[in-house]
Amino acid sequence: MTTDSTSEVQIDTTEQNEETINVDTETPLKQRTVDSSETTGNGTEPKTQFKIFVYHHTHWDREWWATQQDFRIRLLELIDELLEVLDRDPEFRCFLLDGQTIVLKDYLEIRPENTDKLVNYINANRIQCGPWYILPDEFLVSGEAHIRNFWLGERVAERLGIQNLNIGYLPDTFGHISQMPQILRGFGIDNAMIWRGVGGDPQTAKTEFLWEAADDSQVLTHWFPDGYYVVGFEHFDNPQKTDDDTYGRIRKYLEGWAARATTDCLLMPYGGDHLLIDKRLPRLLKQVNESIQDFGGLSWATTQEYFDAVRERHPHLQRRKGERREFGLNYPHLLPGVLSTRLYLKQLNVDGQMWLERYAEPFSALAWRHGRQYDASLLWTAWEYLVQNHPHDSICGCSIDQVHKEMIPRFDQSRQIAQIVTEKSVRYINAQVDTSRLEDDEEALVVHNPLPWTRTGPVDVLIHRKKGIHPRTHVLRDSEGHEVPLQVKDVERVLPLTNQWQYTQVRFVATDVPALGHQTYRLGKRQTTLDQRQMFVTTVQAAARLKGSLAVTDLRVGEGVLENRFLRVEVNRRDGRLSMTDKGSGERYDGLNAFEDGGDAGDEYSYAAPLNDMVLRSNEGARVHVSIAEAGYASATLRIDLDWALPTALFNDRLSRQSEYVDSRISTFVTLASQSKRVEIRTEWENHSKDHRLRVLFPLGTEVSVSQAEGQFDVVERRVRSSESGNGWQELAVATMPQQGYVSVNSGARGLTIANKGLPEFEVLPDGQGTVAVTILRAVGWLSREDIPVRVGGAGPQMPTPDAQCLGRQQVEYAIVPHAGAWLEAQAYRTVHEYLAPFYGSVTDRHAGTLPETDGLLEIEGDHRLLLSACKKAERSDALILRFWNVASTETEVRIRLRERPSGVRLVNLKEEPLEEEGLALDEDGAFRLRAGPAKIVTVAIEFEEEDREELPQSVEKGDRQQVQARKSERSTTGRNGRTNGH
Repeated sequence: MTTDSTSEVQIDTTEQNEETINVDTETPLKQRTVDSSETTGNGTEPKTQFKIFVYHHTHWDREWWATQQDFRIRLLELIDELLEVLDRDPEFRCFLLDGQTIVLKDYLEIRPENTDKLVNYINANRIQCGPWYILPDEFLVSGEAHIRNFWLGERVAERLGIQNLNIGYLPDTFGHISQMPQILRGFGIDNAMIWRGVGGDPQTAKTEFLWEAADDSQVLTHWFPDGYYVVGFEHFDNPQKTDDDTYGRIRKYLEGWAARATTDCLLMPYGGDHLLIDKRLPRLLKQVNESIQDFGGLSWATTQEYFDAVRERHPHLQRRKGERREFGLNYPHLLPGVLSTRLYLKQLNVDGQMWLERYAEPFSALAWRHGRQYDASLLWTAWEYLVQNHPHDSICGCSIDQVHKEMIPRFDQSRQIAQIVTEKSVRYINAQVDTSRLEDDEEALVVHNPLPWTRTGPVDVLIHRKKGIHPRTHVLRDSEGHEVPLQVKDVERVLPLTNQWQYTQVRFVATDVPALGHQTYRLGKRQTTLDQRQMFVTTVQAAARLKGSLAVTDLRVGEGVLENRFLRVEVNRRDGRLSMTDKGSGERYDGLNAFEDGGDAGDEYSYAAPLNDMVLRSNEGARVHVSIAEAGYASATLRIDLDWALPTALFNDRLSRQSEYVDSRISTFVTLASQSKRVEIRTEWENHSKDHRLRVLFPLGTEVSVSQAEGQFDVVERRVRSSESGNGWQELAVATMPQQGYVSVNSGARGLTIANKGLPEFEVLPDGQGTVAVTILRAVGWLSREDIPVRVGGAGPQMPTPDAQCLGRQQVEYAIVPHAGAWLEAQAYRTVHEYLAPFYGSVTDRHAGTLPETDGLLEIEGDHRLLLSACKKAERSDALILRFWNVASTETEVRIRLRERPSGVRLVNLKEEPLEEEGLALDEDGAFRLRAGPAKIVTVAIEFEEEDREELPQSVEKGDRQQVQARKSERSTTGRNGRTNGH
């Protein structure tokens, strides 16, 4: 099990007794005891001789103000020189190639002849790297992406035969997520090195502290008071530089760190962004030591040696819990505007993560359990393309335009692999489903559920258009033979594994599809064609026979109205805003989905309102047109067109928005499905304006003090605050916050949850209405500027980035989920994830098979709060890996039963190593019980009896089915454990 780092360091017991730690009100640290024999020069006061651990390093942004290939050529020069110096100078002890292994990959692709030499120096601990594959942004990628990042770093190390650095090295991310300590501990890392998001007065903000995750996992953490970019020796050997520029500068650094230290150990990083090695360092350390003998001594060390020395001294440490994204005096720049810079990158990333996490991996695992080979290498290739876009300067959108252009093919290739793997896995599973009871003219529509609970919802299946599918001529039936209402429309789309592009989209509501399983429907021709006059919709207002009077489903459409058994949605035809009534609670929500547009005088790193801003709202001047975009029995969509004039840009002095306006049409498509508890929205527009921020607003209708937003393996509660705090600070505090899948607010009786697909920035306005503002566009034209009003200094070179204005076609997607009470009790998170991971619809023909028409991988019993984040084959065994996390702040317990009886179940860490000698106990039916503490990540490895197992080919096409069935003839047609159904 995970061990507690408190066995190696002491916690200030005053703080330990506090349930939560508020950094602003923490008690001061206990001071380290100093030997009274140590004195100052006058012999009257205690004096500490500090041990200064110097580690030589470079911080390697793979791409940023220059392209990847530009920086790679510099990397070649760095490592070539490093290897040459290590060959001839035994005193050049050790160099850290940042905390990532991709630098090795990038170098060896060009210099493969140096592989042995590089590996030998790494194994001799004279070169260090890892444990990450790339240094990521923490808030903009998923929790699973962080885990795969570590795994990719491990895979590089295994291929080269090296040992990665076991340090939680995070020197330059724009804040830190609440669960990073738990993720680090899951990989056996008990420490962290961070910078941004932490700071404060030297009396209370110390360089060492215990950082606690939401589940109370702890890591010993070092905070860089002056950042990782400390270049103290660059002026040495320059006769024109004074003592203040050389020895005095070093001493100033050290004295500042000493005021924050909890022991007599100081850590000095020597290096910076893309800096080469300093061959003089062995000599310079000796020179500096001569000048600071009264203070202490510098020694060339490793980061691990520093942490070991701190632990040996058993300091009393402050305990800080949760995410680290604080503002204030003596704080480094957090640069929070990156959450909404170039949102198209964030949308592509969420899409790519979803394809891998919710479809490609789980469906590959399901197909593998049915006999198909699991192609881990192909999946890892897709992950590698995706994770290469996760460095903080890449996914944050704060690089030059060319860098972000080169990210698009990586997103595309990752998604292409994931989609093809998904489709092949689904086809394989479909080939095992027994559809032999189909009639000659019927096809099987198989609905696949990627989530771990039985669910009902809309699904789309694409069928070649030449088959002429229409509700008038075709009928869809479930497994009981009951007719299922459907609707159709023509679409043109290029799909994997086919050269067809014209399809009929068949949409219907699939009911009770098993967890991680499938449900089969039969589509065939009607015996009698329906009346040509029939309209396939139910209307809100009275209608004539055949014209919408018959309530076929619970969905009804009217003049600016959508309604089902759970919700009623109405469009205000004067201002385009939505009103929504939750029929279960009777609560009504008004003024939803208005747009707010204001100026942005910032850069890629920071949003900044111009000094004289003009903020416009769509409900105060836009022309509105409402129409019906689509109507049917499964779902219906209203279209709201807003014609709105926006300022073209800022004036050249960047103090105000221009008085010239450009017309913009914002088209919003509002969709409600039958039996759905959410309203889905797609908004499209042509952005013709520069230097502005566009947000969409959702008022709860009553004041709130906190919000809850999904993060990485956590739902983070944050206080609502004004964005005006911080007058005179180095960087103003902001009220915008990060999110992953959703943000939620509630007033006790009523709640409102807003889901999103790749829109990671929100704010809850302090307007007394609990209004959630979600950023859907931030248009800026500079990588960094020094003249923005919210930040002192630049965050990078001042370079124009016209593509960051995001001119042209834009599209965003989000959903509204009203509910009674808070998000947890209403299980709004389930509704959100059903929106984010819709059913996967597929089609197959008639054939025999070993799987029933309805089947599921597992059943989870109990009133629980677990969410599945990973379903995959284990990396080093034939076990099935299931990873859950507890969305609640209280313990939860479940009973899990799989369709295939396991031979053993073990708790494992994130490296898939056993946490206990004994596995989990199995009940008589093969089920096991799983307990998860508050916000706990729990991973299980499930083993099966494999003696009679024979993996079948990667793909099963129509002509291979008889051969496949023959090879599986000894398997029961009722499933591996004799059950005919996943329920």
